[in-house]
Amino acid sequence: MKVKRMFAKPIAILMAVCMVIQLNGVVTAESVSNDIVVTGVTDEQKVQLITDTINGEILISPFGIACLFGHSTAKGIAYETNHCYYTTAPKCRRTTYDVTYCTRSSCNYIVYTQIGATARISCCA
Repeated sequence: MKVKRMFAKPIAILMAVCMVIQLNGVVTAESVSNDIVVTGVTDEQKVQLITDTINGEILISPFGIACLFGHSTAKGIAYETNHCYYTTAPKCRRTTYDVTYCTRSSCNYIVYTQIGATARISCCA
């Protein structure tokens, strides 16, 4: 039993270091700014929540107290545009997401799934 514990901590530290190194190599986007347009959602608070979630700015709680026995879900579409993403024309990149969210005001439940491949669009000079 002591032999297993002796190896567990160094292996855990090694795995953590490897994950940190791997994450530093993943972020290579050249995005200057993201414009996110959400369609099919009428509540401004939910539009802002979807925008912040796609930008990675907030931590999503799985349910609110009002959704203890299930969510009241609705669907929408979000378009994320990364300006000046590429160095050659067309320079911008558009990603389309299918968004499922809870309509209750106290709930932050959102599931977004990328639809298809990203597309190069011309919107920048």
